[in-house]
This record gives sequence, structure tokens and C-alpha cells, in this order.
Amino acid sequence: MFPTNSLPKKLYLVGVVFIFLAVYSQYVIRYGSITGYLVVYGIPVLVVSLLFGRQLLHRAGKNNKEAAKFGLGLFGVLTVLSLFLSIIALAIIVHFYPHAANLLNKPNPVLNVSSNVAWVMIPVSILVVGPAEEYLFRGFIYGGLLSISKGKYWIPLAVVSSGMFASVHAYYGITYGIASVLPFIDLITFGLAMSITYYWSGGNILVLALIHGVYDATDFLGVATTSQIGQAAQLVMIFVCIGFAAVYLPKKIVMRQTTNPSVPPETTPETQPPPDPPQM
Repeated sequence: MFPTNSLPKKLYLVGVVFIFLAVYSQYVIRYGSITGYLVVYGIPVLVVSLLFGRQLLHRAGKNNKEAAKFGLGLFGVLTVLSLFLSIIALAIIVHFYPHAANLLNKPNPVLNVSSNVAWVMIPVSILVVGPAEEYLFRGFIYGGLLSISKGKYWIPLAVVSSGMFASVHAYYGITYGIASVLPFIDLITFGLAMSITYYWSGGNILVLALIHGVYDATDFLGVATTSQIGQAAQLVMIFVCIGFAAVYLPKKIVMRQTTNPSVPPETTPETQPPPDPPQM
């Protein structure tokens, strides 16, 4: 069972409000690069650490092997699912809005940087972005929901938290309009993979941060070098993760199906002790 700690709803709401205010402030206030990271990531991480940090860090590095197996496997499976859903969504969108596909030709607002900046963003993705986003969205937002619900409804709550994770990437909606459905599908499925791993591993954040950071880094690798190299790195990662899924996820599913409480054995009448011999 996922370990839960009591987190008052009011404190959870305070943390969520701080996270979203900090993230959305960048659409109103122009920050410099360093100031932007301090506001968007630094302030929420500080607030969350004060509210729930001890509980998050206590489990952040536990069950690393399990987190790696399931995290990579789920990432591979749900990335493939995301691809199929995106193809279906694009076909539907183009049917009703024929020119929507042209919107996807716009440059990715995150990756619209020079190659020199992209080289810097590779380690920043691994050391800052991945850890901060997993700490906030899997650790606090999803973990907080699990705490409030006492570990119940973990699948619906994974969907809710993944939707919240996708919603902070509003710049995709601003850039791509109706076609932003595609990157949002990718964000939600990625969030689901990380959330389920967080639950199955008992609250591991370390491995999720690495998966998240490395995957983001491959995008910047494509900007720093060539798009073909970046895409090749992503494909290698996805294929490796699919291999993990093929090996470990079936075992996990079977194990979960066999963890139901066993039926108690048939009871038999207790053997009565022999009567005391008659007293002489």
C-alpha cells in the first residue's frame, strides 16, 4: 500500500495556488533567464518544501530499482499510446479545420533557442527542470492528493494530476491553437506514466526526475546538434523503454492480480480435550 501522511487540505490548496501563480506569472511579467527559473521553479519548490518536503524527501530515493523498471516501462508504453492518440486527434482536427496542420510548423516555444543555449539547457533539464517538475507535480500535487484521499482512487487522481501538469504548459495552447491538443496528449500520457510509477514505487522521485530530465534533454540535443541526432536519441530511449515494458510490466500486472487476500482455509471443529477421568 502507498504510504500516506496527513496533509491538511488548506495547506495543500496553498501549495497548489503558489505553484500555479508562479508558473503563470511568466505570461504577465517578463523575467530574465535566471530570474525566470527562480520564480517558476524556486518559489514553488521552497513553499512545497516547507509544507510537505520532509515527507517527500523521506521516500524520494526509495525503491529505485522498482521505479526504474516501471518508470521506463510505463514511459515506453504510454509514449506509443500517445503517438496513436495524436494521429487520431490530428485526423479529426484536420477534418474539421483543414489548415490546423500548418500550425504545427511553428517553432516549439521551448526549443526556440540558439545552439549555444541548447547545450546549456541539456544539463539544466537533467539537474533542474526534471527534478523540480517531478518534485512539484508527482511529489506534491499527486502525492498530496494521495495523502488527502488516504491512498484511495489513485488512478483517477493520477489522471487529475496529469491534467494539472499539462495545464501549466499553456504556451503550447498560445502557440499552436487547436493543434495544441497533440502536445497536451503527450504531456498527459507522460504525466500518467510518472504518476503510476510514483504510486507503485511508494513515492520515488529520484528516478522519475532522471527520466523526465533526460527525455527533455534529448529535445535540446536536437537543437544543439541536428534534429536527426535528437530524434535518434529519443527513439533509442523509447525503444529501450519498450523493452523494459515487455519484460517487467506483465510481471507487475500478474503480481497485482495475485495480491488479493487469500480465501481463508476451511475451518474444522476444534478438537475437544478428553473429559477428566472420574474421581475415585
